Amino acid sequence: MTKSRWFNYSYFSKSPIVAVLDVGSSKICCLIAKLDKNNTISIVGAGFQESRGLVSGVITDMSALENSVRNCVASAEKMASIRIRKVIVGFSSVNIDIENINIELDLKGALISQGDLNKAHNFLYEKHNTENKSILHIIPFQYSIDGNKGVKSPLGMFGDKLGIDISIISADTNTLKNFANVVKNSDLEIEKFVYTPYSTGVSLLSQEEKELGVALIDIGATLSSISIFYNGAMLYSKVIPLGGNMVTNDISRIFSLSISNSERVKIINGQLIEELENSLSTIEVNALGEDSESIEITRRDLISVIKPRIFEIVNTINELIQASNYNKVIANRVVITGGVSQMDGLLDFSSKIFDKKVRIAKPQNITALPENMKSPSFSVVCSLLNFAVIENNDININFHNKTKNSDSYYVYLQKIKNWFIENF
Repeated sequence: MTKSRWFNYSYFSKSPIVAVLDVGSSKICCLIAKLDKNNTISIVGAGFQESRGLVSGVITDMSALENSVRNCVASAEKMASIRIRKVIVGFSSVNIDIENINIELDLKGALISQGDLNKAHNFLYEKHNTENKSILHIIPFQYSIDGNKGVKSPLGMFGDKLGIDISIISADTNTLKNFANVVKNSDLEIEKFVYTPYSTGVSLLSQEEKELGVALIDIGATLSSISIFYNGAMLYSKVIPLGGNMVTNDISRIFSLSISNSERVKIINGQLIEELENSLSTIEVNALGEDSESIEITRRDLISVIKPRIFEIVNTINELIQASNYNKVIANRVVITGGVSQMDGLLDFSSKIFDKKVRIAKPQNITALPENMKSPSFSVVCSLLNFAVIENNDININFHNKTKNSDSYYVYLQKIKNWFIENF
C-alpha cells in the first residue's frame, strides 16, 4: 500500500494555503501558495496544462475540460505535496456586463453607519442579481454627502443624503454554472469566482494609475480584454474574441506550417520592427506534411504576416476605447499584458495607435514563482493570487456565497472516495 497522503490536505496545513485556478482557452494554470504572517505569497505548487474543451471562453466539451483541470491541479498538488480542497477561479467571457450606477439614501441628518452602506449594497444585489445574470463584484468607487462628491469613506459623517457611485460586474448565470460543474466534478470547491480583467488590474496597476485613469489591455490566445480604471475602480470592461492565435493561424496558412511550428516561430522570431539589420535573414522550419521538408522564411516576410493582424487587434481595441465614453478619463497611460505583449516592437507599435504612453506589465510580488511563469503570459493566474490577499474595494458578493452545504458535502465525499482509490 502506498503511503497515505490524507493529512496533506490543505485543510490540515498549519500555514494558510491559497489555491487559484485560471481556466483559459489555450492553457489552464493552477498555483498553490503559502502565506506568512505578513501575507507574503510564496509559491509551493504550480501546474499548467493545455486547455481542451474550451474555445474563446465557451465550453465545447465538458469531459475534456474536466480532464485538463484535473491534470493541471494534480501537477500543482504533486509539486506542493498538498491536496487542496478549495480554489479561487478566474473567469473571463464575452458575456460580461458592467454597470455604473448611482443611488441615493435619505439619512435625515443622521450619522452614517456601516448599516446604511450594507442596506444600499443589499438593495443593489437584490435588484441586479437576476435569473439570467449573477453578480461577480460590487465595487463602490465614490460617495457623496449632500451633493459633495469625492468622498472615499463616509462612515462617521453626518448628512441628509448619501450618494453612492458603484460598479456592478455580472456574468451569464448558466455560463457560470457550467464552469462551476467542471470544477466540482474535478473534486474541488469554488471559494469564489473572480473576473480576471478586474483582478489583473487590481494586481498589476499602480494605485496612482488606477486613481488618475488608465486602460489595461490583456491580449490572450483567443480573447483580449479592455478595462478602464479611474478613481480607484473599474468603470468599463469589454472582452473580444481576438487574440494571438489569429497570428499563429495566419503563419500556418501562409507558410504551410503546422500549428505547433507556427506557434514556435511566432514566439521565438515574431517581431514588429522592420528596420532591423537582420530583416533579410532566414528562419528554417519544417513544412506541413509527413515528409517534413524544411523551408526558409525571411524575417521580413514573417513581419509582413504578423503586422497586419496585430494592427487589427490593437486598432479594434483602440476603437472600443474611443467609443466607450471613458477615453477622456485615461491619463495618457495604457498598460498591456498577456502573451502577445512580449513580441518585440509591440510597445512602440501600440503606442502610436493609442497615441498614449504604453508600458508592459508582468507578474509581481510573488516569491518562488517558477522561472517559466514570470512572463506576461501568466499575469492572470499570478494576479488571482495577489487579488486574494491585497486590499480592494470589492464587496465580494457572488453567487457561490449562497452555495448550499450539500455541495460542500458532495465534494468532501468525492475526495474520500478518490483517496481510497489511490491508496488501496
